[in-house]
Amino acid sequence: MSTPAPNSSSLRFSRPVTRAPHAVGAHCDIRQFRHTDFGSAMSPLVLVDHYVMTGPTFELHPHAGMSAVTVLFEDTQGWMSSHDTVHNDHRIDPGDLHWTLAGKGIVHTQQPEGDHPRLHGLQLFVNLPRHLKQIEPATMLVRARDVPVIESPGLRLRVLAGTLGGKTSPLNPPEPILIVDGWLDVGARTALPIPSGWNLWLYAISGNLTAHDFDVPESTIGARLSSSEAVAISVDKAGAVELRAVDGAVKFVAIAGAAINEPIVQMGPFVMNSREEAEQAVADFKAGKFGAVKPFT
Repeated sequence: MSTPAPNSSSLRFSRPVTRAPHAVGAHCDIRQFRHTDFGSAMSPLVLVDHYVMTGPTFELHPHAGMSAVTVLFEDTQGWMSSHDTVHNDHRIDPGDLHWTLAGKGIVHTQQPEGDHPRLHGLQLFVNLPRHLKQIEPATMLVRARDVPVIESPGLRLRVLAGTLGGKTSPLNPPEPILIVDGWLDVGARTALPIPSGWNLWLYAISGNLTAHDFDVPESTIGARLSSSEAVAISVDKAGAVELRAVDGAVKFVAIAGAAINEPIVQMGPFVMNSREEAEQAVADFKAGKFGAVKPFT
């Protein structure tokens, strides 16, 4: 019987990826990360936008075949108003998570509100497996006050979705997912358990962060992220990723879910398994099958 090498690990790390911010319209800057930046290791994520928005940017627009998820960080000023064709009018406040399950098709708009708004957050495109792409659309809102928080000296983890450390978010997503909005002080560390067959996407919003296999302390396999860098980690068998802040405090986001091993055809806001399906979604939208948003003030 062979003995595993000291540096063997069940975790596979992509290369770190960084993206410079680019302007979208006159009031929004975005750092955009796409699944093609990380091979297949970003699944179930298709896209992540890290944005700062100060004025109207996205008018009415459709989605289909995926979920569009909005995270507003706690340092947001003002709030975001959300209106959609399932007639859920939501006010998204700092620290909230808003989940738009597009399924077979939805139209929505999300705009900054308040005096001198500065919305700071993430927009996630979370893929749906083939058998859920035609699910009825819906929207869900988790208030900041209802987000479970894990706190200890030098550590604060907000469990926006999923379960961590015995804390479970009230969100009921279409497929299991873990979304953690975290903060570590210098020298602090934490471990994120990840099931077999899942991927973890890790993003250092500010500060420097290291990630390693918790079960292989001697491992040289891992990643060091500087501010605005992201890495994707594939998990061959159930394990845990240890995160540690270096050189100072770090704010990060960790998003983990089961890899969807199906073709991805993205046509703008539509995410399908084939070009024919994507073209059908476009045709359905143009034919008005996604519904209409009620007038609002």
